[in-house]
Amino acid sequence: MALKSYILTNDYKAPYVTATGMPHNPSAIRFKQFSRGDIIKGEMKHANNKPAFILVNGVCVVPLDVVKELVTKEVVSHTDGEGSIKKKISQTIGGSSKANSNPKVRYMDALLLGAVVGFGGVILAEKQGWIAEPDKKYRLYGAIGAGALAIYIVYRSKTQKKTITVKKDEE
Repeated sequence: MALKSYILTNDYKAPYVTATGMPHNPSAIRFKQFSRGDIIKGEMKHANNKPAFILVNGVCVVPLDVVKELVTKEVVSHTDGEGSIKKKISQTIGGSSKANSNPKVRYMDALLLGAVVGFGGVILAEKQGWIAEPDKKYRLYGAIGAGALAIYIVYRSKTQKKTITVKKDEE
């Protein structure tokens, strides 16, 4: 039993038979409404070695003229056609292609790393005796200050234009 995916091209009402549970009327014909664009999974049935219909859920018969087979393909890298060029450029400039380019992620990473460094710096200063009276607020101030400084450094490194000089061969 090979289930495949199909997409409906037209609206279709598929009849199916259900048991009613009443002895004087043992079965009832009901209809399942399929809308255009719905994706169904079913099994292709054949008659005389030719495709005849699609059997959905083992009970609904859907004719072939209202469905198309849905073929899925694996997404490959470099779908924009410039993958090899981008890779070469990033290697020559020295940039990492794995770094996240979303500015919000960069800022959050800088904030977290700066806060940890600032917090650790205040603890180190307390242990060394550079801060005369240790207080929990100093750790908070150190974390906030170092986090803000890290965000500023990321902002400045992002806004500075990187110039690439190209040397021309003199003839």
